[in-house]
Amino acid sequence: MPRERWVHVKLRSRLVEVDRPLHALARFVPGLATRRPTSLLALRELTDHILRDSNVEGVVFEIPSLHAGWSSVDAVRELIQKLCAGGKKVVAWLPDGGGNRELFLASAATRVLTSPNATLAPLGIAASSSYVKGLLDRFGVQVEVHRRAEFKTAAETAVSETMSEAQREQLGALLDTIDRALVSALASRTKLGPTPEAREAKVRTLFDDALVSARAALDAGLIDGLCYEDGLPQALLEGEGKPPKVVRASRYFSFHRSRFFRPVGPRPYIAIVPVHGAITSGGGGPAVGGPPATQEAVIGAIRMVGRDPRCLGAVLHVNSPGGSAHASDLIHREVELLREKKPVIACFGEVAASGGYYIAAPAHAIIAQPLAITGSIGVVSARLVARDLLEGMGVHTEVVRRAPHADLLANPRPMDADEHAIFEREIDNFYRTFVGIVAKGRNKSDADVEPLARGRVWSGADAHARGLVDKLGGLDVAIDEVRSRITFLPSALRGIIEPRVVWPRPGDAPPIPLAAASTMLGGHAGTLLDRLDPSVAEILSLVSGRDRVLFYATGLPRID
Repeated sequence: MPRERWVHVKLRSRLVEVDRPLHALARFVPGLATRRPTSLLALRELTDHILRDSNVEGVVFEIPSLHAGWSSVDAVRELIQKLCAGGKKVVAWLPDGGGNRELFLASAATRVLTSPNATLAPLGIAASSSYVKGLLDRFGVQVEVHRRAEFKTAAETAVSETMSEAQREQLGALLDTIDRALVSALASRTKLGPTPEAREAKVRTLFDDALVSARAALDAGLIDGLCYEDGLPQALLEGEGKPPKVVRASRYFSFHRSRFFRPVGPRPYIAIVPVHGAITSGGGGPAVGGPPATQEAVIGAIRMVGRDPRCLGAVLHVNSPGGSAHASDLIHREVELLREKKPVIACFGEVAASGGYYIAAPAHAIIAQPLAITGSIGVVSARLVARDLLEGMGVHTEVVRRAPHADLLANPRPMDADEHAIFEREIDNFYRTFVGIVAKGRNKSDADVEPLARGRVWSGADAHARGLVDKLGGLDVAIDEVRSRITFLPSALRGIIEPRVVWPRPGDAPPIPLAAASTMLGGHAGTLLDRLDPSVAEILSLVSGRDRVLFYATGLPRID
């Protein structure tokens, strides 16, 4: 049993809510384990063990340069605050200095340390987009776009030379939310000034300075001390004496997770079904942000959860910008069917936009982090027109047809007025369906949802204020929400039901009766084809013209 008084948590650059299990053969790949991300689910469990352990005096978080979204960083910050509220000392150590995200996270600790010659970069919040219409024009390429509605700006960078007012408005609202969170977090450092107002003014001054040396940050009160790695144990002592012994979090966690007595029979559990990445029908274009969430795999996991009597409820963890309209609709239907059997809670990670929100709409409740990106209730269709490019390269296309629009999806030519009307009709039909699905799931009227839709993205905090999200929080809040809805068990037994991650795997989908299949394919779903292409590079990859592109994407740049 570890007897050390301090636990050393070394975060990795990437933060994810749940991490895929490591394949058995992966242990033979050098360095693979160290490249894996930090799992927030495991970090929450570690935090609970530390809070219950009276032997642990404090925790030191080693924070590297983070390549994670604001929502994940905010979730770790909440865990640090939880440790502080539980009476544990928390030291944040920034060996390489840090920027907005690293300082945002470290500011929740009792003390913040960094290397003596490190540089801190409190730059403030900004976002940028590159508009490539001029480049496409030079090559003779146009992109025909149909969308609902004005805030659905996914293809804007390909059809415009400047940012639209709608994009500027929604992007500005997101930046305002993150800016308030960052300023509030940094201003919580009491050494910056005597009053909250003075501390916020000091933070704005640091934004003006942009780059700050470690010693200047110490003088300003942004950090509390300087030390190299070998001096870290002594720095934890805050004075003279023998440095405390520190145990690695991996060793501490392994011991406390060990079970010396295991139950003989199967135990009930709460399923966590991850829907991570672009929602696709299985084939299609390149994945966005990692492996896609194929309809076959996700539907298979949901059906398996629905049929397992040991599963008492489910959390649908969504971290997706959306994707195929058809695939999203099929997954949405499976969530509806699961809801009839068991409690289903949707939990949003970094982003749950468009198709990501679509599949979550029928859940009993929706949970999101305040800085998560959500909403984007709208539709956009993009079609590549490469006729001028091809003719400039000496390629001329002749078409013989027996119907007015037989070559609509096969020929890279501009559409005529009738064909534009056809696309407008399809987009309008699906947009109305999307709004209706959200209205049904949120127990609102279509008229109430329409102003919140129009393709606009919201922060989790703003979505909560407008009724698109029920509660703010992370996966732990979602799991507790499921427990509260398992009403046939006394509360004491609900609290000990543990979560289990059920990873979607291709080929796991069990068959369903033909009648159910025909119901799922009815209406608009069977008329819309699939592919997610939120980036210009992916749009340009559709040179064949045979794919109808209907994608849900926020169209948002990276926010730094």
